[in-house]
Amino acid sequence: MSGVVAVHVGAGSHSSSLKGEYKKLMKEACVQAMEILRGGGNALDAVCTATQVLEDSPRTNAGFGSSLTGQGGVECDASVMDGHTLRHGAVGAVPGVRNPVLLARQILDAQSQPLPGGLVPPSFLAGRGAQVWAASNNVETCEDGELIAERSQRIHEESMRNIQRLEEGGAKRRRYALPEEEEEMQGGLLDTVGAVCVDGSGYVASAVSSGGLLLKHTGRVGQAAVYGCGCWAENNCDGSGVSVGVSTTGCGEHLIRTMFARLCARAAISPELGSNITHAVTTHFLESDFLEGVHPRMAGALILRHDPQGGISDLYWLHTTRTMGVCYMTTSDRKPQAQFSELAEDKIGISVNLQSKSFGGGMPVVTTSGDIQPGPSHAGVSGLLVGEEEREKSDSSDDDEEEEEPG
Repeated sequence: MSGVVAVHVGAGSHSSSLKGEYKKLMKEACVQAMEILRGGGNALDAVCTATQVLEDSPRTNAGFGSSLTGQGGVECDASVMDGHTLRHGAVGAVPGVRNPVLLARQILDAQSQPLPGGLVPPSFLAGRGAQVWAASNNVETCEDGELIAERSQRIHEESMRNIQRLEEGGAKRRRYALPEEEEEMQGGLLDTVGAVCVDGSGYVASAVSSGGLLLKHTGRVGQAAVYGCGCWAENNCDGSGVSVGVSTTGCGEHLIRTMFARLCARAAISPELGSNITHAVTTHFLESDFLEGVHPRMAGALILRHDPQGGISDLYWLHTTRTMGVCYMTTSDRKPQAQFSELAEDKIGISVNLQSKSFGGGMPVVTTSGDIQPGPSHAGVSGLLVGEEEREKSDSSDDDEEEEEPG
């Protein structure tokens, strides 16, 4: 069978002028992950490699270039999950680690190595303790300031000035200095990154990494580090025979309270994929009692479903935010495909945009589209499954901002 890898640069509000840059970055992440698969690596190796590429870019809110805390530092969250062993490794609010996803991977791997005296290997480490563990387990550490990008520092300083201005009774905030940063900050900087993969053996894995919310309190941990909330990977999911990998993005507090990654994984088991995922997100996120009083509700997810019986892999991505950027590639592809999907301004936080792509089994791309109409329990909420025809109306072309690589 063919392997599939897919990445995302988060659900949030991506600047139109920067989409070409984001696409180029996502493609590089897919290409490097695919090299791992073609070289004999497994799904877990591939998602960690892809996420590491995304962490190393100053453009994303993960690793180098992460959003700064209220105190001006960088504290990162990350997790990985192996669908074959069902092990999960995570770090939260960790400073001074260049690639948090690699630390999460090391924690996952260490769980298979028994400790003397009956001690239990950790599955989740946080704060300075996680940094100490990294240094003693050959994971690269650095000075805290080395993870602060010029862009992050500028946004932090301007955000702090705006807060001070509002606290002093100012009528409105000042605009950010750069137009692209003003556009992104209006929608909230929620651009967590992540990856999902199924390898040639049919094993799935997932990863997620985030610098967290801008101006967050020191020590705050978001969904990217929390089991069942940031990522999920499970072969033979719930005994269904179907394997599922999920990587989430959005407002961590919202995703934790709804265990969003596991929610999406369970919804993806059903053969009625599109309508079931949309229904699950609508009912258990947009209308969830666990988010009473929370508006708007911000979430996104990248979902990879593999059916070994038919050799078919289905990729879904969804978001309740203005934009979401994704990229995907199979072992038979010469180059990856990157795109952004968008949700209308008046539907942000109250509707879900769901899009899809199918691979393998000689099957064509999914082209189904339809609406879930608001009912008595869905007042003001609608869902959309978007197929190829619909996607052409969104920002799906790689030719818009950059020149295609020669084939």
